[in-house]
Amino acid sequence: MLAVTKTRPAPGIEIMERPEPKIQKDDDVLLEVDACGVCGTDLHFYEWAGDFTDEITLPRILGHEVAGRVIEVGRAVSGFQQGDRVVTETWGGCGRCYYCRLGRFNHCLHQVRIGQKADGGMARYIVIPEVSLYKTPEDIAFDEAAVVEVVGVALRCLERVELKPGDDVAVIGPGPVGLCAAMLADRAGAHRVIVLGLAEDEMRLAMARRLGYHVVTGNRQDAVAAVHELTDGRGVDLTVDASGGPGTINLAVDLTKPGGQLGLIGLSPEAPFSPTRALMKELSIHTSFRRLPSTWQRAINLVATRKVDVRPLITHRFAVARAEEAFEVLLRREGIKAIITPD
Repeated sequence: MLAVTKTRPAPGIEIMERPEPKIQKDDDVLLEVDACGVCGTDLHFYEWAGDFTDEITLPRILGHEVAGRVIEVGRAVSGFQQGDRVVTETWGGCGRCYYCRLGRFNHCLHQVRIGQKADGGMARYIVIPEVSLYKTPEDIAFDEAAVVEVVGVALRCLERVELKPGDDVAVIGPGPVGLCAAMLADRAGAHRVIVLGLAEDEMRLAMARRLGYHVVTGNRQDAVAAVHELTDGRGVDLTVDASGGPGTINLAVDLTKPGGQLGLIGLSPEAPFSPTRALMKELSIHTSFRRLPSTWQRAINLVATRKVDVRPLITHRFAVARAEEAFEVLLRREGIKAIITPD
């Protein structure tokens, strides 16, 4: 089968023939992939601008935002059968380790890590353990289902904070996770949603405008001034940092009113951060990481009912043979979410 493969610790990918996977364990499930989203993690591996050898084993088929159909199940699988429509958990959970037994599956000590430590979904077939699968309704298109994981990342953050109807919310970063966070805050009753980005994010910021949100660009000082002007000088009740850029946590502190909250999603490089201003404002800082099984179920419900309509975020679709175009489009910030399909 043709697959998007990372073969060496250097920039780029290879589109190459790989063996079709087969069920090896009793709890394995063989899927035929219908859609696989390109994530920021995939882009990092494509660029290889740092040392990612601890995060991925090579060669590796990329892709963890997978939606497809069950083709075959292992002998111990009881919850799925041939023909079921499913999405795959990115990391899985063993269900037995210390953190899984606490219900913290997002911190499992024995994660599967598809697309990193096990082959991913940018191919026609993938094998996934049963514990990492969730059924999707018939009326969710496969490309929409492939974005459920993104919705789940944003939703986990909103689960961690205490958003109240009527709150003002700022979202830093107009990528897929940031736009999903904006939609979730809106659906939760936010009074005003403000999306912040860079000048080179204009295409994505235009989407935020079309979705009905206020848009702010500019340097840190100008962005803070604009947000304060929109909020009568107070600042917002909640700032969600979905960017993870250098200095965005400091920007989030400046945007938020005293007594407000920060929700941190983006994985930031090490950067100077002084807690003093956050302390003086008595801000509550909530971090979020991946998702829980309950998050997945809610994310599926939200997408299925289109209370969170991910269709506008899907700007590009490419077959595996043209996957490099998908990576380049996203790196140029000319798209929001690109979907890879087998054909």
